[in-house]
Amino acid sequence: MVVHRYGRLYPRDNIVLVVTASKHRKDAFDAAAFLMDWLKTKAPFWKKEELADNQARWVDCRETDLDATDRWS
Repeated sequence: MVVHRYGRLYPRDNIVLVVTASKHRKDAFDAAAFLMDWLKTKAPFWKKEELADNQARWVDCRETDLDATDRWS
């Protein structure tokens, strides 16, 4: 299960909840890691920032985020 908040959020607000279940905890942890990696690289709503001058910008994912998804290929 993934619950992702959207709209105006502030520093330290909880943004995402990922819940997984499996017979083996490693599989559950791997599933949660996969979901977080997918959100960080594929979900554009994750990446919009409002700037101090009333402008907004979309933030690209980092190279390290893309590298993390390589393990799922």
